[in-house]
Amino acid sequence: MKEKNLIKSLEYRIKRYQSVGNGPMCQNLRYELGKLLSANDMTD
Repeated sequence: MKEKNLIKSLEYRIKRYQSVGNGPMCQNLRYELGKLLSANDMTD
């Protein structure tokens, strides 16, 4: 449940940073989201 909330939070933050044109921060968040999702796949 905690991971699901974190994923949703990261997705929301990515959209917000995209809307204001902050590419570097958006890339960092996408990297974090990718790590989280890949770790999640390994545990399933």
